[in-house]
Amino acid sequence: MKKKQLFAGALAAAMMTASLAGCGGAASSAATSTTGGDTAGSTASADTNSGVVEVTIPSFKTGENVGAVFFEPQVERFNEKYAGKYKINLESVPQDSIFNDRIKQLAQQNKLPVLVEGGDPDWVKNVVIPNGLAYDLTDWIDATPAIKDVLIDDSREYCSNEDGRVMVMPLATVRPIGFFYNSAMWSTDADISAMSMDEFVSALGDQKIAFSTAENGWVSALFLTALVAEEDGGVEWLKSGIETKITDFNQPCFINAVAKLQNLLQNNAASNSVGAAYADAANAFMSEQAAIIANGPWMSSDFESSNSDKWSNGFDGAKVRASLFPGDVGIADTASLGEWWISASASEDEIALAKAFLEFIYSPAELEAYMLAEGGDAPKLTYSDDFKAKQGETQVLADLAADTTTDTVFVPRILDVIPASVANTEFGKLLPSLADGTCTPEQFAQWMSDKAAEASAE
Repeated sequence: MKKKQLFAGALAAAMMTASLAGCGGAASSAATSTTGGDTAGSTASADTNSGVVEVTIPSFKTGENVGAVFFEPQVERFNEKYAGKYKINLESVPQDSIFNDRIKQLAQQNKLPVLVEGGDPDWVKNVVIPNGLAYDLTDWIDATPAIKDVLIDDSREYCSNEDGRVMVMPLATVRPIGFFYNSAMWSTDADISAMSMDEFVSALGDQKIAFSTAENGWVSALFLTALVAEEDGGVEWLKSGIETKITDFNQPCFINAVAKLQNLLQNNAASNSVGAAYADAANAFMSEQAAIIANGPWMSSDFESSNSDKWSNGFDGAKVRASLFPGDVGIADTASLGEWWISASASEDEIALAKAFLEFIYSPAELEAYMLAEGGDAPKLTYSDDFKAKQGETQVLADLAADTTTDTVFVPRILDVIPASVANTEFGKLLPSLADGTCTPEQFAQWMSDKAAEASAE
């Protein structure tokens, strides 16, 4: 018998809107601009006439990006709270890969924004932290119990340099990734997460999975991660890449998993999977061209009636259910970099603004609003009664909450434990060859190893 573990579910769009309104309004009026010249969004200044410290930061969580649904209103709530003192404007960057390149470019020009959300993890770990580009957060965190007490220990350790100084804001939440399925097309009374992968594939029959091969092959990579995790030694192999990126893929756990992925691509892939970007895979699922899609809990808002303009062919978001992967596998990594860091070149006033923003987004109210909007768990946060009452009101996230137990195996995404250039641009290139059978699993493993070796030599 599994013991239920406390896990934060989420509200979807309609309930989220009400929740955010109570926190200061659901609609964002934060100034947003598109990426322009080299200096756009890379500087910050205090308005000497008004006394307001105003900064502009690049962000890919704007416009149509799924992350904008929560992030833009959150920035607006911060601006409202600190009206007359601080203001954050957002410079829109089309996608995270372009954002990573832009931040590197700004660093080379000594024009880093005051606040940076992420960046290429390898670059942050191997360039930003060792070269002192990030502001030392240690003393501030230790002097701010409300922040210190909610940080995940593994993340704090990972976000620190060799001297134990915290250079990147550690995580306070974790969001296990599983998959969603359309119960109108495929349903089972069995506990899917308790199945083996072979039992799952057998139960699936000829139902289709929405895969992607373009960009970083996101959906395919999630399934591959789960497939690797169920192989002997797979969990350990994936976790070995947290500290040192994996460069040797000629391992039985990887090759066997790729063989199973190839079988799914050839027999259960939605018709548009080859060449599909994530948006195409999502469209396949929400147009009943596929019964299953792997993705994180943040996708739950797409299944609310307020987003029914994304649906077609009779798709009904109310019919969507969710599960962790067979083998009780949840994809999540607590030993990882947090999302935010402060530029060491920022002025004293700008650093004060940045600290105020971090303290704001790590406050109990904002952490709970974030989890209600996008799902997840804050292991060290004491939840409010209101949050606990709301967390089970969205079916798919109640499903994930029920699946997350003391027996759940958490593993990092394979895209996070291989060199970034391989993950972002190379991984998806050979996936179509798996689908058409022109590439064997062994050849795929060798190709990945060769690309990883090239990346490591750069």
